[in-house]
Amino acid sequence: MSISDVFLLLVRWLHLVAAASWVGGGLFYMLVLRPAIRRTGESGDTLAAAVGREFRSLVGLCIAVLVLTGAILTFDRLTSPASDVAYVATLAVKVSLAVVMFVLAHRARRARRDAPHTSPEPAAGGMAVVRLGCRVSRALSGGFLLLALGVTVLLLADVLKAIYEGNLAGS
Repeated sequence: MSISDVFLLLVRWLHLVAAASWVGGGLFYMLVLRPAIRRTGESGDTLAAAVGREFRSLVGLCIAVLVLTGAILTFDRLTSPASDVAYVATLAVKVSLAVVMFVLAHRARRARRDAPHTSPEPAAGGMAVVRLGCRVSRALSGGFLLLALGVTVLLLADVLKAIYEGNLAGS
């Protein structure tokens, strides 16, 4: 194994760890921690805010690592003769979805920072409508959209690997 092979192995590993941390952390936060905090109700706002701050810091680090390592990996693969049109097209979709994720994460961070810390109480007669609206809003929220995009990007990473390895085997 050459030094460049070891370097690329380390870069791939860092890319994988950053992606798994962001998507895995998001899955845990959205599907386990947030519902548990809502059910318990005790000091959930304080805990959710603290966890949110810590997770946003992790996401920021993950984005930086993903951009740096992704640029290196993209250059490495696109300079290889095993990269064909299917590989480039799939990579373009993956990078586009990742950019959308970065933008959504940035907007969510800015929205949380700028949001008022209290929300007005709805009128008593409108509670059912408000609850339904909250459920729909949560289902379509940036967090769930980020998770959907994240798992799609992870799937596309496997598709890219399959295309690349298939092209290498066919050479």
